[in-house]
Amino acid sequence: MKYISHTFTLIILLLIGCSRDNPESINNPPEVQKIFPTNEISLTIPEPSGIAYNSVNNSLMVVSDGRPDIYEIDFSGNILSSIISAGADMEGICLSKNCDTIYVVEEKKKLITSFDLSGSKLFSFSVDVATSDNSALEGITINKLSNTLYTINEKDPSMILAYTGSTELWRKLIDYTSDISDIYYEESENCFWVISDESSRILKLNINAALINQWEIPFTKGEGITVVNDKLYVVNDSNAKMYVFQKPE
Repeated sequence: MKYISHTFTLIILLLIGCSRDNPESINNPPEVQKIFPTNEISLTIPEPSGIAYNSVNNSLMVVSDGRPDIYEIDFSGNILSSIISAGADMEGICLSKNCDTIYVVEEKKKLITSFDLSGSKLFSFSVDVATSDNSALEGITINKLSNTLYTINEKDPSMILAYTGSTELWRKLIDYTSDISDIYYEESENCFWVISDESSRILKLNINAALINQWEIPFTKGEGITVVNDKLYVVNDSNAKMYVFQKPE
């Protein structure tokens, strides 16, 4: 009887161990939570493709991939001013610490370009990513403390690249989403917020580009993202709307 009892106990322990080793029991990710905008604002900007916060004016800056203009809007979507630049096919925007320099990415030319507030070009440099013209640079953001620029390549490959000036510091492949459409560096959490058009998701990454969390949103064509306090602002280039989300935890 003791032998049978010991054998039975051993079988139970082995079954428990197998259950623990079952990949389905440990590798299934939790269900992606769906989040919804708290506000939806129509813009009079054609094909808005990038958005950034202007902390000096407490306003938002938006670029269009259909026009060379850089727009300044309020939080209700009203155009406050516009800057005519020499940029083309602009897909992302960010501002320097003092908001006196504007950085954009020009997708088809594969360039990071900067302008002053009058729209005069300051400098450009090429980003070396092997890709097609329509899957190239899509977004840009800045760490204002270190003056590090981060840009993204949309897909084939999806990638984040870091620059000081025109010197590349590193590049990281992103393989957990279909594409990436824009990026924002949040200083207070030392993290990135990324939006994916094709996957209809907002992602939170650590500074090494590892995935922290992700949330599903109820639309595709999200092309630009920025954070202001506890809100996420997303622009959609197909319907020319700005969506406001409560920043998820």
